[in-house]
Amino acid sequence: MKKYGYHRLQLPDGEIIQGPLVITLDSNSHLIEYHLLRGEEPMVEWLGGTFIAK
Repeated sequence: MKKYGYHRLQLPDGEIIQGPLVITLDSNSHLIEYHLLRGEEPMVEWLGGTFIAK
């Protein structure tokens, strides 16, 4: 599992979640979960921009 930081998330139904957010992806880059970033978290790579979930 990988964790990335983004400014926003677009869900498959088109809904936009404003962040900053931490996105957790599986080995196939599928969204497992997300949560608001409330402070420093270990093992999170900040990418910024918008993650578009499929």
